[in-house]
Amino acid sequence: MQETGINSRREESLLERYPPGGQLILERPTVVLDRFGIIVLWYLPGAIDEAIKNDMLAATMMMSDHLGKSVSRTSATKGKWRTHQSSFQSSEHGLTLGCINLSPGWFLQGHPAPKFHPEVSATLKQDGPTLCQAIRRPAVLAAAALRVMHGSLYWSSLTTQLGLGLWADNNQLKEMGNCLREWASSFTVLAVMCNRRSPLHRDSQSLAQWFDIMTSIGDYGPARMKFPNIGIEIAYNSGVMVGTSGRVVRHGVDSVIGDRVSWVWYMRDDIYKFVDIPRGHYSKYESIIADAFCCR
Repeated sequence: MQETGINSRREESLLERYPPGGQLILERPTVVLDRFGIIVLWYLPGAIDEAIKNDMLAATMMMSDHLGKSVSRTSATKGKWRTHQSSFQSSEHGLTLGCINLSPGWFLQGHPAPKFHPEVSATLKQDGPTLCQAIRRPAVLAAAALRVMHGSLYWSSLTTQLGLGLWADNNQLKEMGNCLREWASSFTVLAVMCNRRSPLHRDSQSLAQWFDIMTSIGDYGPARMKFPNIGIEIAYNSGVMVGTSGRVVRHGVDSVIGDRVSWVWYMRDDIYKFVDIPRGHYSKYESIIADAFCCR
């Protein structure tokens, strides 16, 4: 069963069965562990400096055409809140609203393996090399953060990209090969969102032991990200970086006053299966400490 986290009745039932130990509001850098020493959350306010913020904003502006086309204006919202117009608020400074995904190689919706094979995302088919170069420094920052937060996922993701590159070369898929060479992140997908509120949800395409890295920039008022099933809220101000399992930890952000750009780096399990790479383990704090001493 894929838990999307949208079913409020289901989530209330889970909270009754597995209530959090307390309620916390975090405003300083924090690593949250469970009782077994498994890392549940990395919270890094102010992790993104002004130079990277400028890169993110400039790259997002380059994607305006893709963002504008992504918004759905149909009457039905069930299951499609991520791109439905009701999830977005107007911009005060001409920012184009929308939600898009960039990937050098993934399975299109409704085109699973083995009948279909990975493709370059539509957003990169038109402006692939240019966009990959524009997002390079933020991509490297997210990759460096993952190397610390979850070393095994970092290395398995790089191996997955290498395997995907070899497959693309063997099948003479030059477009995918070119995008993979320019793609600087250890993650395989980047989601870019402008002025979107996110209801409490889970990300069902990921795995429980994996981390997504969520970042947010812009000129906006105080914001909070909520994680109700672990009893935590965090100050989600411009420059923040968060690493957590989007599959396990239910999360959401309400509308804010001002303009907010969010970039979320993540992996898709179907690509791991396609390349046949082990999924890795949970990240434990003791492993992070041991790894740090080994690298000294």
